[in-house]
Amino acid sequence: MTLGGNGANGHGARLKVLVVGVGGQGVLTAARMVGEAAFSAGIPVVIGQLHGMSQRGGSVRSTVLIGPGDGSFIGPGEAHLVIALEPLEALRALGEMSRHTNVVVNTAPIAAPNLAHDGLEYPGLPRILSALRAAAGVVLAVDGEAIVRTVGVARALNFAMLGAAAGLGVLPFGDENLLSAISRRSSAGALAANRLAFSLGREAVKA
Repeated sequence: MTLGGNGANGHGARLKVLVVGVGGQGVLTAARMVGEAAFSAGIPVVIGQLHGMSQRGGSVRSTVLIGPGDGSFIGPGEAHLVIALEPLEALRALGEMSRHTNVVVNTAPIAAPNLAHDGLEYPGLPRILSALRAAAGVVLAVDGEAIVRTVGVARALNFAMLGAAAGLGVLPFGDENLLSAISRRSSAGALAANRLAFSLGREAVKA
């Protein structure tokens, strides 16, 4: 999906964002909100889904390419920002990372069904974080589960992770653009909780 803009973002090269997680976590919604925020700021953006599976528990990956340019994919080492709603999915995105990559990763694991089926064990969180920190420039671990418990809405995780991503200061638009996108994609009953999740995620950057 391509959203038009004024052809320039004022922030230099194209920003390549990868959003990863598992089905049911709201990966595609998070990617669309980043894209809508860029569009509302007048920046051209391309949103794409990579061999994702929407069923609950399946890997889901979506790209958001912000700024003028061609293509909808992120090549090896090209991601500037990775938003990972699940730790193992962050590990699977190592190939797109480099020392120029910023990563925000939720620390709460969801064991993929195929791991148990294949007789494999879920790698421990310390091992995952160690691998991420060896590959990327900045890695921020966020206790998304604690934020979700605080706001009382199980589906608020993606909003919390968007807040953490915004807190890194690498997105070429302000919080107001993301908050407007959140408002458009939230029901009236969940809007306050989603905005709070975003705020708590942003605060996690300062912790």
